[in-house]
Amino acid sequence: MSPAPADREPAFASAKCVVTGGLGFIGSNLVHALVVRGANVHVIDARIPEHGANDANLAGLDVAIHDASIDDADVAEVCAGASYIFNVAGQVSHVASMRDPQQDLRLNATSHATFLETIRAVSPHARVVHTSTRQVYGRPVRVPVDESHPTHPVDVNGVAKLAGEQLHMVYGHVYGLAVTSLRLTNVYGPRQRLTSDELGFLPVFIRRALCDEVIEIFGDGSQRRDCLHVDDVVDAILLAACDDRAIGEIYNVGSPVDQSLREIAELIVELSGSTGGLQLTSWPSDHVKIDVGSVHIDASKIEALGWRSRTDMRAGLGRTIDFYRECPWYLSST
Repeated sequence: MSPAPADREPAFASAKCVVTGGLGFIGSNLVHALVVRGANVHVIDARIPEHGANDANLAGLDVAIHDASIDDADVAEVCAGASYIFNVAGQVSHVASMRDPQQDLRLNATSHATFLETIRAVSPHARVVHTSTRQVYGRPVRVPVDESHPTHPVDVNGVAKLAGEQLHMVYGHVYGLAVTSLRLTNVYGPRQRLTSDELGFLPVFIRRALCDEVIEIFGDGSQRRDCLHVDDVVDAILLAACDDRAIGEIYNVGSPVDQSLREIAELIVELSGSTGGLQLTSWPSDHVKIDVGSVHIDASKIEALGWRSRTDMRAGLGRTIDFYRECPWYLSST
């Protein structure tokens, strides 16, 4: 079995690492992990409104922050000579992707084609890890969903993310870039933008609970999801960057445990001590057509590399709630 990510820390010591979308949720948590491991970190972030970029996410860290889109010509200098490039940038809102499909396609697909050209030109030997989403599968025809499951996205975001990961695979196959793409399940944890209702159900549930507001659940609440703490996601990203077996591969990254949305909401209410409770409500018309029903990701492929989901959801949510109580401005800023 491959060593756990913690045993791989020397691989990042003094290494030049580029993190796109590094001011956002997953990107900033990755940056923190890389700094702890002694990496020389450069962050590229376009600071797109509503996407969660926040300087406070990297407060106190000795990192270089570059305000740019990944398809800007200026990023070539940032990426030159990098040992590791973590391509976390992109849009995650499914509803927004249907409202402005061209924007989603640019942010999740065409800009990545330009970025890959930049990497090929200035840092062709870098290890490249790209974050995709389980949304590429659409409505499951079987569960748990492994990597051989058909990809039939139900919204533009899923289409664009699938195109983005396939672009990375093409550049690996044709040009020899050392790429890996990770299809992430529902992620929660510190530094997540809480003030939008379009970036996933978990931050909405957490915000409403912390504000003692009612958590609204669409439908009957029986839809099932597996959820993953951001620390486990970071571990998967770091492992993918270090294990040669991951080159040219696509991996699901998810939890072995799934729960209904109602069960998840009830747990959040319990842990937060919220007085708002929860209620079932009818589906909004712009949500119901792109809902994927129950989804449970099979992560056995990446588990074969030595990765595990190590964070129990009760413990992870408890730490997450404590974080936002200590940093209440996340409830009202960005």
